[in-house]
Amino acid sequence: MSRRASWLYALWVGLVVVVYVAVPAIGPLTYGVMVLTAFVSIMVGVRRNRPRRRLPWYLFAGGQLSFAVGTVTSLVLAEMLHRRAFPSVADAIFLGMFVPLSLLALRQLIRSGATVRDRASMLDAMILTAGAGLLSWTFLISPYLENPNLTLVEKAISVAYPLYDVLFLALLVRFAIGTARSPSVNLLLISGIGMLTADALYGLSQLNGAWALGGPIDLGWFLYFIAGGAAALPRSMTALTEPRVVLAPTEVHARRLVLGVASLVAPTILFFQALHGPVQDGLVIAIGSAVLVLLALARMSVVAGGLRRTLNRERELRRACEALLAATNAGEVRDVVHRAIATLLPPDTPHRAVLLLEGPETRDEQPANVSMRYTRSLPASAAAALGSFELTLHCPLSLGDRYVGDLYVAAAEAPLVDLQEAAPVLVGQAASILSTFALNREINRRDSEAYFRTLILNATDVILIVDAGGTVKYASPSAQVVFGTDDLADVDVTTLVAPDLRAVLTGDLTPEDADATGDQQWIVQRPDGTRVEVEMTVRDLRHEPTVDGLVLTLRDVTERRRLERELLRRAYIDPLTGLGNRLQFQDTVRNACVDAEASGTVAGVLLVNMDDFRLVNDTMGHDMGDALLIAIAERLADGVAGHGPVARLGADEFGTIVTGAAGVDEIEVIVERVITAFLDPFLIAGSSVTAQPTIGVSTTADATDSQQLISQADVALGAAKGAGKARWRRYEASLHAAVLQRMQLRAELDQAIADNAFTLHYQPIVDLATARVRGLEALVRWQHPTRGTVPPLEFIQVAEECGLIVPLGEWVMRTSIETAARWYHRFAADPPYISVNVSVRQFRAPGFVNRVLATLTRSGLPPRLLTVEITESLLLGDHESIGADIAVLRQAGVKVSIDDFGTGYSSLSYLHRVPVDTLKLDKSFVDTISTSAHQLDLVRGIIQLAATLRLSVVAEGIETAADQQLLVESGCAYGQGYLFARPLPGDQVDAWLDAQVGQPDRVGTPAA
Repeated sequence: MSRRASWLYALWVGLVVVVYVAVPAIGPLTYGVMVLTAFVSIMVGVRRNRPRRRLPWYLFAGGQLSFAVGTVTSLVLAEMLHRRAFPSVADAIFLGMFVPLSLLALRQLIRSGATVRDRASMLDAMILTAGAGLLSWTFLISPYLENPNLTLVEKAISVAYPLYDVLFLALLVRFAIGTARSPSVNLLLISGIGMLTADALYGLSQLNGAWALGGPIDLGWFLYFIAGGAAALPRSMTALTEPRVVLAPTEVHARRLVLGVASLVAPTILFFQALHGPVQDGLVIAIGSAVLVLLALARMSVVAGGLRRTLNRERELRRACEALLAATNAGEVRDVVHRAIATLLPPDTPHRAVLLLEGPETRDEQPANVSMRYTRSLPASAAAALGSFELTLHCPLSLGDRYVGDLYVAAAEAPLVDLQEAAPVLVGQAASILSTFALNREINRRDSEAYFRTLILNATDVILIVDAGGTVKYASPSAQVVFGTDDLADVDVTTLVAPDLRAVLTGDLTPEDADATGDQQWIVQRPDGTRVEVEMTVRDLRHEPTVDGLVLTLRDVTERRRLERELLRRAYIDPLTGLGNRLQFQDTVRNACVDAEASGTVAGVLLVNMDDFRLVNDTMGHDMGDALLIAIAERLADGVAGHGPVARLGADEFGTIVTGAAGVDEIEVIVERVITAFLDPFLIAGSSVTAQPTIGVSTTADATDSQQLISQADVALGAAKGAGKARWRRYEASLHAAVLQRMQLRAELDQAIADNAFTLHYQPIVDLATARVRGLEALVRWQHPTRGTVPPLEFIQVAEECGLIVPLGEWVMRTSIETAARWYHRFAADPPYISVNVSVRQFRAPGFVNRVLATLTRSGLPPRLLTVEITESLLLGDHESIGADIAVLRQAGVKVSIDDFGTGYSSLSYLHRVPVDTLKLDKSFVDTISTSAHQLDLVRGIIQLAATLRLSVVAEGIETAADQQLLVESGCAYGQGYLFARPLPGDQVDAWLDAQVGQPDRVGTPAA
């Protein structure tokens, strides 16, 4: 339709031109018809083609109409009214309407989306304009200004026309350089050139005084109207304001030639003026030359800046390409492209970028080249992601004929024009990487097929494909190893299971088995009779044409099951004795409780702890200890006599469960039998060893579950240990209360140590022959705020168990030494020594010896006045380290005494290995020496042994003068007891010592 309109327009304007030339009399009328035709043509073209921006075309049409009005007015004044006044109304119309409208119209077209924002093009236009302006000044403007016949107004109007031509030429050149060629663009350039030509000729004619119109001037103006009207008719007129990709102009030879000629205008004018006379307008020529030089320098700067921008763009593209090469998936490619777009755009440019990969819902059917498009015209998935931006740069991703996806970048028009050259390079690299991914996937898929085929053929797991009836259709090569034969085709899979287990497969293998969670356990019997344990998993793949059956995956787990059973056995069996361990014991107790409740019988738990077993380990070695444990396990099993299993729970702790008892009495009978079984000593490696059990008993009569039953037995065992050795106790509610009381006592003991709530009492140690005081033993006392006086045996044992004996013992040692230091200064002539009990745990605490010696130094007490009392059990441990610590104390002057001698382990071999000074004879030996000759002989033997070893003896618990006399006769030098004095509080000791020290020797004087 646009071509038809163009032909009709050409025919019409041709007819008008012919009439104008043939009938000069109606020239103004035909001239008006021509102008009206051009105006209507522009309006019709705008209405039919609907360009993106209509304002430039409306301004262009208004400029033509105003030019025509001015021209017709001028013709009427000249031809009809014969008035040649200057200036006239026509000049007002030209300068007031035509000039601004035409300049605005061309400027609007330059600012449309069809041009490139290029500073180089703008400078080129300015260079060309400056040259033309200099020519215009020399040949048009300067003559007008120098004409003495013109008024100031006439000169101003005369100068305004050449200035307008210069500005219009600048815009026209800018439009020509920065706009892609099209029919509409070419017609607009012809229209502008025609107008400039006619205007220049008209100005020259006025300068020469020839005011008539016609000839070339009319031809120029006719071109202006005819070409301008025709430019709006083709469809290409919309491209002038449509956003589209236009490449930046390149440096061509013709363009450089034109710019070179424009730059030489000033020297050329100067040259010709110098040849024909004196130089005129030298200042203007110099200014023009300077302007041209500055514009040339600016042009070079712009070119250099463009080169820098190109290098920066190439650098960013190189970085993006490197990042794309490092990408491993499409998501990383998308991230790299988005980051690259952000760096290629000017900083802080609002934009959105969307990379859509190939898909039926995203594929864009537009041509496979870069284009500028309206966002609303894009596929829905892209348009929704790009938001409210009007324009989008579309870059298809393709590699050869293969479509990969589309990149859409939405932003303002100017940044998109700057991006249009870099984006194709970026998307080309992205398309190459994405195509590489696809190629790698295809290669991997093919490799995977070969890989999995190799796996199936060489897998140790057996893969069977069976139909719904259970008949084998396929068996992998590994079936020969598991089933002992490779001939499994058409075999019923149920016949492969061990005969005694085939009953579990009651029918054909059904697809429902594929829905079962977990693995099924099978036992396969080979032709040679070997049984193989396997795990079987079923998958229903009948819907897969390549399989069409149930897939059975079988794994040989024979060795794993054997190891599991072995580990389970080891987890529940004590490796030394072969008895069950604590885990099995707990399970057995749990089952016994359930059975007792179900049957109405009574079950009992016996926790057995062997007394002094550690002494056997320490003195006779661990091999002897292990042999003793084995013998104890056998004797326990005999003692229970089939009433329940025996388990080893710890080092020397055993447990047994008595089940099926009619009542508690029956369980107690069994306990007595166990105690009796241990009366006879054990013969281990030729040595006779005695081991006695301490037993705690609980029954289901007092407990409701297994945990409570074991806990109650443990409480009873603790109570039996507290009562002595070779005892047993059955759980009672009072025992639980005692345990709670003991726990409370422990907490209160901790607080008492923190509050320093203990005191010391001192019992004198005297010379038995003279009854003179030689020393005092420090005894700790605890006066509880609510309980009253707590017996030492009660809280000392608790302190030993929880470790509080160490800080308590240090306080006793420090306080005793400080008190003895005071006695030393008070009774300097014959000061008494202080004897302090030290527990095994305290003595073995790191730094004990150093702390004792430091306390002696700090208090000023001579070491000879301190005696450290230890128990026999301390000497049965690490002899070397204990002996070394004792040697350090004795070397410093501290004396060491063995307390309660004769009540511990019966070996006396340590007496000649460990350096000590004194033996303290326990009260149990002294109590009966006056009534038992046998006991007296035993005491005499101990005293003679000590004399042989050069050790002093201190007898404890002397209460009668007869006991004192017998001990003196037996050779015992020292003693202590109620006969001489009871333990005295600290505030009474000084007065008692004042009364005793320095008095004559007294024998057998009873204590008050």
